[in-house]
Amino acid sequence: MQPEKHIDSTSAPLSFSRAEALIPQAAAFAENAHKNKKRKYTNDPYFTHPRAVARLVAKHSSDPELVIVGYLHDTLEDCKDVTFEQLESQFGTRVANLVQSLTNDKDRIADEGKVSYMSDKLSHLAPDALLVKLCDTLHNTSETTSSNQVNNYLNIIKVLDGRTDLSLTHRELIRDIRATAESRRSSGCLR
Repeated sequence: MQPEKHIDSTSAPLSFSRAEALIPQAAAFAENAHKNKKRKYTNDPYFTHPRAVARLVAKHSSDPELVIVGYLHDTLEDCKDVTFEQLESQFGTRVANLVQSLTNDKDRIADEGKVSYMSDKLSHLAPDALLVKLCDTLHNTSETTSSNQVNNYLNIIKVLDGRTDLSLTHRELIRDIRATAESRRSSGCLR
């Protein structure tokens, strides 16, 4: 786990054209960082997940830096050789801060339990980070075969019902997560 950094998702963004030009670099970086890792429920190469998250982000946002964060969102948490400083130097301060804000604190999860920790985290995430997190949750919900995991996702996102700063896009993603969870339940693919 990387040491806690000052999280400021309002850091000066890269220019639009510079950020767009960095998207393929972010994809390659994430693919390399996650090489030899597999998805828990599908056994697919892990990179299929950040790629899917980045595509969902691109579908719901015109901000290329958020697409970059979609690719990189699990790198600090899951890739021991990736550092905040490395992300900051290659992709800018805003991207590194957003990835850091999406990185789970494994000690707090152990102390508080995952649902409690994640509920608290989502209730405080900046809107840009939350958009990426919702895309992440939507993709995870669409692939899991665990009934328990689907229930956890639904319990975690309940906290968002009380947030008044959410955009229509956030609300659509929350609705999509709930609909996907219901579809997975009714299809009989969960155990």
